[in-house]
Amino acid sequence: MAVLNYKCLITAVFIDAEEETIEDSDKCTYSRWSYLPDLVLEKVFSYLSMRERYYASMVCRSWYRAFHLPYVWSTFVLDDSTLTRRKFNYYYGWQYVLDHMRTQMCITNVGRNFRQLVFGPMMNFFNLYEFMNMLSYFVERPQEDLGIGTHIRTLRFIFPCNMAVRDESERARIFGTGGRLLEALKRLMGNLATLRHLELIDLMLEPHEAQHLLDEVCSLCCLTLHTLIIINTTKLHYQLLHAGVFLNLQVLMISPQNLGEDLVQLLGYTNLRHLHIIQNRYTPGEINMRPIPGRIWRQCRRLNSRLAIHLEVEGARDRDVLWQDGAPVYSILYDSRHIKMASESVLTAIDLYRLDLHVYAHRGLPRFYMPKSFHERVDSLLLLLCRQCPYLHTLMIRERISTATVLLLAHTARNLHYLFVRRNGVILRCDWPQSPDWSYEFYQWLRSSSKSYDATEKEVSQILGYTWFMLSDQQFKLTRINLHYEPF
Repeated sequence: MAVLNYKCLITAVFIDAEEETIEDSDKCTYSRWSYLPDLVLEKVFSYLSMRERYYASMVCRSWYRAFHLPYVWSTFVLDDSTLTRRKFNYYYGWQYVLDHMRTQMCITNVGRNFRQLVFGPMMNFFNLYEFMNMLSYFVERPQEDLGIGTHIRTLRFIFPCNMAVRDESERARIFGTGGRLLEALKRLMGNLATLRHLELIDLMLEPHEAQHLLDEVCSLCCLTLHTLIIINTTKLHYQLLHAGVFLNLQVLMISPQNLGEDLVQLLGYTNLRHLHIIQNRYTPGEINMRPIPGRIWRQCRRLNSRLAIHLEVEGARDRDVLWQDGAPVYSILYDSRHIKMASESVLTAIDLYRLDLHVYAHRGLPRFYMPKSFHERVDSLLLLLCRQCPYLHTLMIRERISTATVLLLAHTARNLHYLFVRRNGVILRCDWPQSPDWSYEFYQWLRSSSKSYDATEKEVSQILGYTWFMLSDQQFKLTRINLHYEPF
């Protein structure tokens, strides 16, 4: 009897607990994240890292299925911690080494979905070398129809050439790639027959190593490559003739030390549209660099009339662009916080590229002294630039100017469409003397409209034809310019 009562008591307690659970579950509300469409899930998963994708796939069946969707793995980024495991080294302690079993499973399961391969600056060269060799091995296996590497359109490789340099002024300890790592990179590029965009940045090779760098790419993608970015491929001056072999190339970004007369002549026989000549802190000094002769540029211009040259300077060093006499320069861009707008540079740009210049810009927040006096500022230089360059449609100003200058720039530049001005760099002032070419009504309008920021923005908006406003420092810092914009 006691045993029966004990069993009944257990049964009664179990039934009560189950009833409470049912009542609580009726009151619970669940989110519907698991019912998101596949297109939305693909977009969300693409922003996650590989580790975060794995954890998200264990939430529910719907998210597990989204983990294997094609768009999620369209961009594959390899860094020092991707597909690695911890291993103890007697001399260096715990290190992250490439897990070959995990890498094999990743390539086998989702490798067919790769569209973009991004190899960022990695310090563990062994992991990078092993991954490129493993990927090349799977691509080279025609007997298994895995489809790995058949859809890769973009390859981006950035080498950390300044791994031992912390001071930007130090150049003696810059390292370059080479040896087996370079062989693995060339092997991988030789297996990507569907490549459309190729970026090789800061390889810092020796001339004899760069001589055969793109041989395999030329044989595979001579007619299909659209974008080629080869910045600081070599430490010293050595022209890369491979860039002139791609007949349907649309965009070429190259350092001046890799540009030469023969290459420019070859580019004239291609369909190249935009040639970016980029200088940064690793570019050799102007003493070792020589511009291309004007006759070569004029010959290239006759052969390829649609070619547009973009001169760009990046980095923190105070340097000017490498002027190319006779070149069809479409834009001049200074992407440095320490380069001031100098009268010599502006006058040179007007003298050489008056009828070709469309974009003139200084990006980044300034880190130099800016005078307040009208005769020491750059207001007159900017106005001269707008008067002498009739096709200028984009102007980016970061230095101190007055509201009257902003109005004059918008009024003078006939084809100006994009005007980027820092609000903190604009002062409320009309310190321009009345010009003989100005009427009395025009000068009165200039003085009255420059008394407030709102009035200036209103008048500029009417001139440009859209709602225009001055940018804050954060907005100015994040602003990007479309150098390939063609309004005419």
